[in-house]
Amino acid sequence: MRQKRWQPCLARYSRRREMEKLLFIDACVRDERSRTKILCDVYLEEFLKKNPETEVETVVLRNGSVQPHTMEKLDIRDDLVRKKDFTHQMFSLAKQFKEADYIVIGTPYWDLSFAAILKVYIENIMVADLTFKATNTGFIGLCNGKKLTYITTAGGFIGEKNYGYDYMCGAADMLGIPETECIKAEALDIEGFDAEKIVAKAVEEIRCKFK
Repeated sequence: MRQKRWQPCLARYSRRREMEKLLFIDACVRDERSRTKILCDVYLEEFLKKNPETEVETVVLRNGSVQPHTMEKLDIRDDLVRKKDFTHQMFSLAKQFKEADYIVIGTPYWDLSFAAILKVYIENIMVADLTFKATNTGFIGLCNGKKLTYITTAGGFIGEKNYGYDYMCGAADMLGIPETECIKAEALDIEGFDAEKIVAKAVEEIRCKFK
């Protein structure tokens, strides 16, 4: 197993397809203190036990690692998209995402959805004629992804308001990824609930998925 750690501004694109690729989008924000990251690490560990030949690439989303679009950037981007010229560095994340066979996203449940940095990342990978195609009957996904796994943790109860996952399901459909799943641990900060036991239960459920 080979593992690469990516910083978005330095991401490089390769057309090599010797092995399947898993792209881990780390939007856990708190890094080593993140309970979401604990679940992500377990998922990746178990996935690689089951699929040892998979190449893992990690995009770490931290403050400033990806930038929202500006008017100037959009003008350049739109001109390149019209020309179907995707050689510019601004398309590196989109090309990396397009080539991944499996997508794993880790992000905390914040304000009914997810960390804002993840939305900025999604804006950077949504590129017409590269990751999706718009037609008069709707969108056609152009990505290779087989499955998107969304991992999140919440201090309270998520319930039916899992809007971050709902959004990612819509994005996956638009990009041509046929399968999605959500792994979550919730009620971690509510008095009377044992956060360690809740996380441990979620860890065990992840391990059971791969047995």
